[in-house]
Amino acid sequence: MRLLRSMVVILFSISASLFTASSQTSPTKGQSGGQQLGPPGTIRVRVGLVPVDVIVTDDHDRPVTDLRQEDFQVFENGRPQDIRHFSVQAFTPAAKEVTAPSTLRLVPTLELAPQEGRTFLILLGRWPDLAQGGAHQTVTAVDALIQFVRSDLLPQDQVAVYAYNRATDFTTDHEQVVRVLEQYKKVADKVELWLQSHLRGFAAYYGAKQIPQSLQPNIDAIFSEVPELASRQVPQGRITAEGKIVGQWDKATGLILGDAAEGVSGFDQTEADAITLGLPFDEFIPRAADAIQDAQNIYTCIEYLRYMEGEKHLLFFTGNGMLFPEGDADIDKGIAGVANDARVAIDTFQTGGLAPTIMPTTGGVQRSAGKGATTPAPAPAPMGSVFSSAGTFMIQSLKNISALTGGHTAVYQDLGKALATVNEATRAEYLLGYYPKDENWNGKYRQINVKVDRPGLKLFFRRGYFARDKLQPYDRAEFLAFSRISAAGGWAEDIDDISFKLSTSRATDERSQPQLKVDLKIAAAKLAFKNSDNLHVGKLRIALFYADSAKRPLGNIWKTLDLKLPDANYQEYMKSGIPCSILIPTNSKDLFLKAVVYDMQGDRVGSRQARVEKLWAP
Repeated sequence: MRLLRSMVVILFSISASLFTASSQTSPTKGQSGGQQLGPPGTIRVRVGLVPVDVIVTDDHDRPVTDLRQEDFQVFENGRPQDIRHFSVQAFTPAAKEVTAPSTLRLVPTLELAPQEGRTFLILLGRWPDLAQGGAHQTVTAVDALIQFVRSDLLPQDQVAVYAYNRATDFTTDHEQVVRVLEQYKKVADKVELWLQSHLRGFAAYYGAKQIPQSLQPNIDAIFSEVPELASRQVPQGRITAEGKIVGQWDKATGLILGDAAEGVSGFDQTEADAITLGLPFDEFIPRAADAIQDAQNIYTCIEYLRYMEGEKHLLFFTGNGMLFPEGDADIDKGIAGVANDARVAIDTFQTGGLAPTIMPTTGGVQRSAGKGATTPAPAPAPMGSVFSSAGTFMIQSLKNISALTGGHTAVYQDLGKALATVNEATRAEYLLGYYPKDENWNGKYRQINVKVDRPGLKLFFRRGYFARDKLQPYDRAEFLAFSRISAAGGWAEDIDDISFKLSTSRATDERSQPQLKVDLKIAAAKLAFKNSDNLHVGKLRIALFYADSAKRPLGNIWKTLDLKLPDANYQEYMKSGIPCSILIPTNSKDLFLKAVVYDMQGDRVGSRQARVEKLWAP
């Protein structure tokens, strides 16, 4: 039994981390080691004009667009703020530019520019149980989503899809996204069948904790059927409340299992039930595993959206909700805080099952006793529900996350109607801006509240941000290169969007000092080349991270390959691969290496890990 207790820690330990210590090293060309903060071409800025996107609707979820600046009040940590920017944004159909790149938010400006369109990232989370009709429920949900993308989006709206560990580019060619969703319906049940069969009861202890390589082709097939819409494998995001989640779940499992000789006391069982919300162990484990995966993916999508301009919407589809220990609202707040800081509203959609008659079918909205509009807020759990407390809290987490980020929730609803509501509500919004009166940039989270002096209205807005100095890039290409490479460098698994071979050998420099030579041979078939002056032009950024036998970082080297190839060389590289050699000044007998290759024109990344042992041994 003690072995089983320890295995729970392994089950829920998340090895992935986004923007880890490697992201603190400047990718200076040809330079190794050092701990300069941020990528090249960055400036340090403080929070300037804080933008607050406010959607205002009536009781029928119709946009209200006739409010004036004087109708609004903005508060930061309860302190009134002076509104310095006010505009109304009404989104109407405009000519789309299919090839136009997504706009990235770089350096904060003194003025807030209105958006020309909306941005949606579709996150397809875990399915309901396949044994209980989960496949049918998910297909029905995806059909509603296809209708939304095809018919409801404006021509200029940017949309992308994330599923499992892969994401598409943002595009205004909505039919490309529809084709990805159609392919998802055909392929994803194979992935879900494996995940659900390996995340049930005790089998979860011994199964893989990440998506195995054997499943990756099935995931890639969802996206490869639309080759004109670029996609990439994205390292999973960091669960900020991970320690608390893992600790609570480990504690609960230990209490449930106990030692065979000791048994479980009544007190221990009560405490375990409080953490697991009354679920039996074989139901608790898969629900908890699903929640970790969904939470990881939410954080991943927030980072994927963070530097895009304006307010963004994450449309999160999940079968059953999210089970956090003890229904812990602090975890909901942690997710919402990161989303708010990135100016991401999370709209949540529950796709599985039917509600009992006593379960409310809409998200809760609390109304104040005084006059004026109120803001969506988490509704109290219904008393005496025939559902378990676990089911209630799983749904409540969705409501909390949406309410705290300015999004909408659809629980036990017609998803077609729910998506139509999101579409109509987001067609118009108010853009407010203020300069914070508190100039202590200590990195702490600051709460935002907005009030409107008109009764009967509902407000949706970001609830806060982190007041900190920031390093902001002013070069889009360098920012993308740095962020993609940093994420891949901190991810425990290899990424195969760009494949390459890695080998090592002994070498010396011009002073006969020992060096480790790292040779890469990069497959060229998937790289993006452009034709210019009869040359095939491409650009690669390569990063090599190295650590000692205890995996303590020793340094890193960044290199740029500017490729301008005549046709003969191009054809040769297509067959043999592109060579690249990097020297590491070391004679260590035991090193860990991680190489990352980033295609700057194709926005794709590949990574490989290796261990060097006894290279200098006698």
